[in-house]
Amino acid sequence: MRTVVDEPAADGATPVPPRLMQSTQSLQIRRAYAADNSRILDFQAQHAMQGALPLRFDRAPDYFALHRCHAIDHRTWLAENERGDMRGVASLVVRHGYLSGLVRPVAYLGDLRLVPDRQLSRAWMEEVRARLTDLEQEAGVQHAYCCMIRDNRLASQSLLGARRGGRLPLTHWRGYSNVSIYGQRGWRSAARTSDSLRIVQAQSHHADALRAFLDTQSADQPFGCVFSEDEFARRLQTWPDFGIEAFLLALDARGNLLGCLAPWDAAQIKRIVLERLPRPIGALRLAFNAMAPVFGRPRIAAPGQALRDIYLTHLQVRQRDPHVFAALLDAAWARVRHEYALMQLCLYDDDPLWPAVTRYRSTRISMDLYTLSTAGAASPIDAASAALIPGFEIYLV
Repeated sequence: MRTVVDEPAADGATPVPPRLMQSTQSLQIRRAYAADNSRILDFQAQHAMQGALPLRFDRAPDYFALHRCHAIDHRTWLAENERGDMRGVASLVVRHGYLSGLVRPVAYLGDLRLVPDRQLSRAWMEEVRARLTDLEQEAGVQHAYCCMIRDNRLASQSLLGARRGGRLPLTHWRGYSNVSIYGQRGWRSAARTSDSLRIVQAQSHHADALRAFLDTQSADQPFGCVFSEDEFARRLQTWPDFGIEAFLLALDARGNLLGCLAPWDAAQIKRIVLERLPRPIGALRLAFNAMAPVFGRPRIAAPGQALRDIYLTHLQVRQRDPHVFAALLDAAWARVRHEYALMQLCLYDDDPLWPAVTRYRSTRISMDLYTLSTAGAASPIDAASAALIPGFEIYLV
């Protein structure tokens, strides 16, 4: 049964008119708002993402803060039983992205957490489809994307199970790895630079060229962010502990940009907590922590504690040149190694940048990207774009 409700918008979200709400005898799904913040945080703390390395994101004190970093327009829904207990949550973030070189409104589906319940799963899938229909009517959004831990069997069965007639029409897009670098291999020195390649810290006079470079690279990546002047300025001004000086730039002899990245500590709004460690990784952690003080390194956090990590954001390298990336990676490592135990980044299956990372010690979590389109819309990933690097930013997940 559906009933009409007038709901307050979430803090920072675009206000919406009264809308239809999914309801059954024991379950209702409604739009979340600022007053739900603590309940959502508690729910996420109790429901980690499953897999060989179970983890969760600690988003205290403000669940909605990460969404505001991603885009201005964000919408969150939660499911409640007849007692008002939370049973699920999910969000859609709407922004402009590149598809086949054109600027289009796109959406990211994230934070999907459900308690095991067949009725809830069916109702939730119906609700997501309904919300995508709303987005198409309100904002012209026809395509969304999401990510999933590859060995998260519960999520795979719920979202991809072939026997579920009401499942979401998700299409596999690309595999990738969440890479956590924790040390260098042996005593190797940093990648050599020369007059034809140098790494510098960005300054205010680099801003225009950097924005244009980011946008040009992103335009060739499906779902890539549109780095307009307003969007780039918004990120520099509103992301916590972030600014133009965060960027490391790879320049050629004439000062042309060959690549960039920006180490960013997201701890004010998001922290990764590993619930437990497999024995091999647990043993690795103990060995690393025993030697960490000798090399001036922070220790890796124990299960249940927030990791002391930093993301390599806005990673773009012209023609995915591993030599350029190696120089940027070494410069980033030199900058953060004494303060952070882990340096996080995203590399795709068959990514040309992988050779640069083999020079470091790291762990990986295998992930997959999926696309989701409204009824009647053609796939956003055609044969020509299937092999392209995705326009995906793991630090905004």
